[in-house]
Amino acid sequence: MWGCGGVGVTSRDEAAETFYDALAPLFDVMTDWDARLATEGPFLRQLLDAAGARTTLDAACGSGEHALWLAQQGYQVAGADVSRGMIALAQAKAAAAGLGVPFAVADLAHLPPQVPPNSSEFPVSTFDALVCLGNSLPHLLTQADLAAALRGMAAVLRPGGLFITQNLNYDLRWRTQPRFFAAQGGVHEGQEALVWRFADYDAADQRIAFHVALFRKAIEEAARSGERSQPVKWDVQVHTTPQRPLFLADLSAALTETGFAQIQTYGRMALPLEPFDSARSGDLVVIARKMANSK
Repeated sequence: MWGCGGVGVTSRDEAAETFYDALAPLFDVMTDWDARLATEGPFLRQLLDAAGARTTLDAACGSGEHALWLAQQGYQVAGADVSRGMIALAQAKAAAAGLGVPFAVADLAHLPPQVPPNSSEFPVSTFDALVCLGNSLPHLLTQADLAAALRGMAAVLRPGGLFITQNLNYDLRWRTQPRFFAAQGGVHEGQEALVWRFADYDAADQRIAFHVALFRKAIEEAARSGERSQPVKWDVQVHTTPQRPLFLADLSAALTETGFAQIQTYGRMALPLEPFDSARSGDLVVIARKMANSK
C-alpha cells in the first residue's frame, strides 16, 4: 500500500502543492521503485494493451517513475503534476535517461491548457489512456473538487479512452483508522535519510491529517574532516496536508456524473487481477472508460 505517490490535485488545494514541493527531494527515498514497478508494470501493460492504448498521460505523476517506465516500454507518454518540485525531478530523470518524455506543471482540473497538444515532443491532442496513481485523489477535499478533477481528466481523453486510478482503500481505513505506515530509508546526496508517514483522523469533519516526517542524518563538518569527535545528529522536518477519505461510492458517483462508464474495481495493481473487497483490500483500483458522447 502507498500513502502518496503522485499529487496532481486541483489548484485550490495549495497545501498539497506546498507539501509535495517540500517532499520532492526525498520522494524517491521513500519508494522502492524497482519492486513497485515489477508488480505494477505488468498490470498496467495488460490493461493498456487490452484497450489498444499507445498514448498515455500520467496525471499526478510525482517524480515521473511510472511515466518513464511506460516510455521505456514503448508507449508515448506525457506527465503532469501540480508540484513544481516534482516536475523538476521528473524532468531531470528523463534527461538523464535520454527519454523525451514531456512533463508539465498542471492540476487535474486544468490539464488541457497546461499539457500543450500537437507539440513536437508529443503530437496528440487527446490521449488513449490516463493514469492517476499513488493515492492522489484523497487530496481533493470536496465532492465538487473530485468531479472537477475528473472532468479535467476526461477532457484530455479520447472518446472511449481508458482511465485508471489507484488509491488506498478508505472504505476499510476509515473504519480501522491505522495511524502508521512503514518507515522507509535510503541515501540522498550522500546523507542517510528516513521517511516516516502517519495519519490522524477527524471523524467530525471527515478529514485526515496526513503527515510525513523527513529525517536526515547530519554530521558536523569538523567531524567529517576528522578534526574532532562529534556525535551524529538527525535533523527532522514534519510536513502535513489534509486529505478526504475517498470511498468507492463517492468515486463511482463522480465518475458517472463526469461522463465515465464501464467502471471496474480491483483490490491491487498486480496480476493476477484481484477483485476489490471493501473489507480486505489494501488498495482501491478503479478502471473506467470515457463515454463516446462525453465532452
